[in-house]
Amino acid sequence: MENEGFGRRRIDRRQFLKGVGAGAITVGLAGCGVDYAQKRTSGQDPSKVKGKFSWTREKGKTINVLFAKHPMADSFIAELPNFKKKTGVKVNYDTLPEEEFFQKLRTDLSTGEGNYDAFMNGPPNNWEFATPGWSEPLDAYIENPALTSADYNVDDFYPAAMSVNRWKGKLWSIPANEEGYSLFSRTDVLEQAGIEAPQTWDDLIAAVKEVDGKTFGGKRVDGFVARGDKTFPTIGSGYSTAFIGYGGKDVDGSGKVVINSPEGIKGTEKWAEVMKYAPDNVGTFTWYEAMNHFAAGNAAFFIDADHMSETFEAPDSSSVVGKVNYGLPPEGDAGRGGEIWLWSLAMSAASKNNIAAWIFLQWASTKEQLEKAITKGNINPTRQSLANSKTMKSYTKNWGGYNETWQKILSDYAAWNYTKSPKYPEYGDRWALAVQEVTLGKSSAKEALDAAAGDMQKILDSAKS
Repeated sequence: MENEGFGRRRIDRRQFLKGVGAGAITVGLAGCGVDYAQKRTSGQDPSKVKGKFSWTREKGKTINVLFAKHPMADSFIAELPNFKKKTGVKVNYDTLPEEEFFQKLRTDLSTGEGNYDAFMNGPPNNWEFATPGWSEPLDAYIENPALTSADYNVDDFYPAAMSVNRWKGKLWSIPANEEGYSLFSRTDVLEQAGIEAPQTWDDLIAAVKEVDGKTFGGKRVDGFVARGDKTFPTIGSGYSTAFIGYGGKDVDGSGKVVINSPEGIKGTEKWAEVMKYAPDNVGTFTWYEAMNHFAAGNAAFFIDADHMSETFEAPDSSSVVGKVNYGLPPEGDAGRGGEIWLWSLAMSAASKNNIAAWIFLQWASTKEQLEKAITKGNINPTRQSLANSKTMKSYTKNWGGYNETWQKILSDYAAWNYTKSPKYPEYGDRWALAVQEVTLGKSSAKEALDAAAGDMQKILDSAKS
């Protein structure tokens, strides 16, 4: 286990589960016969713990935590001495690059070794790990006043953030880092070109056509940039603002995959149209390449995680400081819409120190700790009471209307709109491949989505067999 921090904050701003769909092996994820109310095989039954709440209840215990390299983890690690002082619990931890992180986590969870008591995870992991009983539902801990402080206030978390982590009637992790999807526009480009910040998809398409290939501030710019690689995070980010904005759904009420509906096709066509004005190699772009391309001043418009703002407003590394308009996702026929992403904290069902692990999860997600995390790059806060806190306002005061925009996106547009399945990474990868074929001009939207829908149905159905 490590006992020191890691990396550079801006390089490791946030990371998606790129390796999950591309190379991960899912172990025993069949949905039938799973008992989501199964009993723990070690540790204590949280519903039977008695007495008054005390932060020092587990004094003298040691827990092991596995983190992916990320500012959220960095912010918690920096505070571990204070956690030990407050609780008497020692935390050993490992921090690993994302692909290695998930490999090690899956190995530990699938074997039931319980080497790690707690860990970071994202939305698809809630369903992946819950299905075979690897992760621990947290409701019994939260509901027991002997285990949860009276001022913890679970209702303070944004409903959209909590709902992502609920499945089969249970809460599987605590949200600690959130992102919605914003339209970033270069204000200097808008001013020089004499155009307004786009509000609709047609506005955006017209704007990128107008500025693509022209020189602004001494640099030739691409009209647009976004993720374009063939892994599922591409689906959940910029693309979803078009797909959902035109009324697309991935499955209907009967569980049939319907990404190839007229609405889904139209949204995909709009996305492909704007991506014509992205870099020629956009098919290789993950969040990292797209973010850096925009931060370097190489593109006029970009749709992705709203809290990439931290990178854009970094004077030591960004060329667009003070030149970014943070806008709502563009409006389509069905209005505005988008997905949501969270990094959360979860617990292993095999933990022998589950009560101490819960004390850690609770502490890390208190208002106090999440407020401290803001200035360490862990934005946006998942607690409503922190959105307009002095800390958040001060930290983002020079970022245009950012603090208002991200809150509007989260309250009105960001949600998990797609199916919750342990097979989601594989399912999303197949969808992303189809979208890439369309954006690169290799196939029509109808042809690509028709083919993908059939394959995605088989993937989805395999989780039920």
